[in-house]
Amino acid sequence: MLFLSSAEGPFPVGATTFVASVPSPHQVGSIRLQSHNDPALFLSEVAFTAYYPADISKSTRKGLDWVLRPLHHSLRGFVKFTGISFWLLWPVFYLFGALIRVPVYPNAPLARPRQESYSEDEKEAGQWPLVIFSHGLGGTRTAYSQICSRLASSGRVVLAMEHRDGTGSACITRLQPIYYYKDYDIVIDDTRKSEESVAFPLRADQLEFRREEIYAAYRSFCNFLNKDSASELDTIDNHPIDRTSWTYVKPASNKGPICFDKNVTLAGHSFGGCTVLTILSSTPPLEYPHIPVSHALIFDPWLEPLPLPEPIPIRLLQNPAQLITLSTPGARAGHSPQDDGQARHDKPQDGQARYDGRLPQMLVINSEVFTLWKDHYTRVERIVKAWEPEGRRLLTLVASKHEVFSDFPSLPIIGSSAAKTNMKIISRLSIAFLNDKLEEALISISTREMEIEVVGKRKDGKPKRKLIGNVGDVIV
Repeated sequence: MLFLSSAEGPFPVGATTFVASVPSPHQVGSIRLQSHNDPALFLSEVAFTAYYPADISKSTRKGLDWVLRPLHHSLRGFVKFTGISFWLLWPVFYLFGALIRVPVYPNAPLARPRQESYSEDEKEAGQWPLVIFSHGLGGTRTAYSQICSRLASSGRVVLAMEHRDGTGSACITRLQPIYYYKDYDIVIDDTRKSEESVAFPLRADQLEFRREEIYAAYRSFCNFLNKDSASELDTIDNHPIDRTSWTYVKPASNKGPICFDKNVTLAGHSFGGCTVLTILSSTPPLEYPHIPVSHALIFDPWLEPLPLPEPIPIRLLQNPAQLITLSTPGARAGHSPQDDGQARHDKPQDGQARYDGRLPQMLVINSEVFTLWKDHYTRVERIVKAWEPEGRRLLTLVASKHEVFSDFPSLPIIGSSAAKTNMKIISRLSIAFLNDKLEEALISISTREMEIEVVGKRKDGKPKRKLIGNVGDVIV
């Protein structure tokens, strides 16, 4: 077996993949599949891999398949996403990918929280904080296991989403596999093509789908933790788990092991970062509870699918348990608020939730490649300042590429030392931010101001630029 690097935090890490049916399956958006004219985006179930502090007293097997099974589905999806020949990738998948393992304990019980490593609010009740992670294009629920397992090892429960919207290379549902959507796979309504405000119609619908997926996953997970009889959350392979370790309640505090009703973190990379911003700048779908987000951790957000002007912060609600009825963009096809017997309003009405004026704390960590994308970086700066007026929560890793936040550059045998160095910095800064100790962490690492030098010309004749500095330097 070939193992990825192990997390170095105080807690061993377990991983369990959950799946849950959506109570009211429905189409999202108007895009359809070219092959048989079915909806391209149909929300019927949600799935995610939970990475968490594990009780390994009874667990002996270590190692989670990094490439999703069955292998032939993952291979077909990766061929489609990359455009690389099937016959070139076949030996890579079956002779290399099949051997890669994530160094976690599959289906191990959730550990009892200790009184360390998390914020004061959670210390009082002895609960693990909750993080929800959204992958980028071509990603999977295991493709970011390095950062997810490091967050889990620091004392957090991380739900790594499996987005079933055609943005993953492949996902294997209980009905059929879904592979990465290319332009030739879909049919876009002519009216959508003419909408100037929607530059990427497929991505716009996928954002709405992802948004609903995350709300559905959050609700299902909360119902599971609350031992709600309506909860349909189960393991994806029907493997038995110690449910009591997830759902027990301490008599002294009347709290379970996971803090899900406040201080939730939303995290994501690339299109996943775009997903986080979409959730933060819109209100929940009518049938879902508010997610009480306190922190947003965003890696190299890809902003092009977001319409102008920039996303507007939606402030947290005083009572996150309440459903809200504010207007929301991207209502699903064929559905209106009136269908539910309730209208939406621009402002909360009497008896509805009120805003309390707080905004989530935000940290954006960019690769050098995305920071040198000038127009895009300017837009990122504007967005960060909307949440963090001082703008100090936008950092750049010198000499790094877009994929450095995923597992790909750190794979066994072929991984680079630079990628491993960057992953250590990413996890260190991320954990410090979530512990409200980012400024302390920045003092202890190599930081510098942004300086750019021209090192030649690109193929299009424009100057080729790079940031001055070395691997391990962070621009603030």
